Amino acid sequence: MMARRRLRSVNKAFTIKRLLLIALALGLIAAGVFGVKAYLSSRSSFGTQTALPFYSEAVYACSNGVFYYVEGGKLRCYDPKNPDGATEMDLGTSDVSIAAGGGTAALYSGTAVQIIGASDFIDVGGQVLSLRCAANHIAVLRLDPSGAAAVLVYDKTGTLVDVIEQKDDILLDCGFYSSDGGDLMWTLSLSSSAATPLTTLTTYSYLKQSNESVATMSGVITVQNQLVDRVVFTKNSIFISGTEQLMRCDAGISGESWRLLTYGYKMTDSSTSAARPVFLFVPRGEEGETMNMVKLYSADEAAQPAASARTVQLKEGVHSIMLCSGKLAAFSDTKLYIYSAAGKLSATYELDFSCSGAKKLSENEVICESSDGALRLIKLK
Repeated sequence: MMARRRLRSVNKAFTIKRLLLIALALGLIAAGVFGVKAYLSSRSSFGTQTALPFYSEAVYACSNGVFYYVEGGKLRCYDPKNPDGATEMDLGTSDVSIAAGGGTAALYSGTAVQIIGASDFIDVGGQVLSLRCAANHIAVLRLDPSGAAAVLVYDKTGTLVDVIEQKDDILLDCGFYSSDGGDLMWTLSLSSSAATPLTTLTTYSYLKQSNESVATMSGVITVQNQLVDRVVFTKNSIFISGTEQLMRCDAGISGESWRLLTYGYKMTDSSTSAARPVFLFVPRGEEGETMNMVKLYSADEAAQPAASARTVQLKEGVHSIMLCSGKLAAFSDTKLYIYSAAGKLSATYELDFSCSGAKKLSENEVICESSDGALRLIKLK
C-alpha cells in the first residue's frame, strides 16, 4: 500500500544554481522573439513535411504542436505554424531534460524542476527519475537520499498538491491520461514481498475546486503472476499489457472484463482514435531492431472478449513502425508502407529523403530523422 502525506521542499542551493537563471526568466519566454529561418512546409503524396530547426542530438519535447528544445545552452520554443515567432533564452547549461504534455512543459536536472511559465524553480528533495506533464499538473518520480521513491504532484504554478510515497511496494512509473473532468494520473508499483510478480495500478484524480487542486484516489487494479509493460487508457476502458496477456478493465475500474494471450510478444504502440482500439505487438527481444513480422490486435471495448489478431509480414528493410489513426505506418530508408488494422498493405510511398529513423508524435504526426541527423515533421494524410 502507498502512504500519502504533504511534503515541504528542501533547499539544496548547490544543485539549483545551474537552473537559477531559468527561474528568473522563463515566465517571460514568450516575449523574447528572435530571428529564425522560416522552414517551409512541402506537400508529399503521403502528407505534409516540415523541416525542424534542430537535429536529432538536441534534447527536445513537444506539446500541443509547440517544440521545446535545448541547443547551444539555450532553451528555444518553436511552433511550425508560426516559425517567425520562435523564442529563445539562455540557460547557462545544456545539461537539462525536457518533459511536455497537455500544453505544459518543464525542465529538470538533478533535484531541480522548472515549470515553463512558473515564477520559481522547485527543489524536489531528491533525484528526478522522470517527469510527466498534463494540462494543469506535473508529476515527478523522485528518489530521495535514502533510496525511497515517491511521486510528487504539482500544479502549474509549482504548488505541491499531493505526495504518493513508496512504502512496501516499489514505485515503477507514473503518467497522466486525458479526461473531460480534469487531470487523471496513474502509478504503477511492484510488490517487493510477493513470491510471484504482483503489480498494482492505481489511479488518482486532480480536480480544480475554488482554484485549488483536490486529490482523490479513484481506483486500484492488481495484476498477478506477470509484469506490466504498458497501460493504455480510453474513455471506456483501461488496457493493461503484461508479459503474457492483454487485459481489459472498465474505465471506472469496476473489474476485469477479459484477457487475451500475447505470450512471446510485447506491446510497443497503440492507437485509440478509431472506433476500435488497435495495439501493436512485436516479438520480445526484437524491439528497436529491423523487423520482419509484427502482430496487430484490434479490440472491442465490450464486457466479453471481442478482439482479432493479425500477423503482418513487413517489407524488407523496415526499421521504424507505429500506429497512426488506426493504421500501421512502417518506414524503411526509402519508403513508407501503410497497413490497415486488418494487416493488409494499403499504400506504398516513396520518400524524397533518406530516413534513418522515425518516431510517433501523435495519431497523425511522425518525426523522421535523415541520415545527417536532420529532423522533419510529417503530418500523414
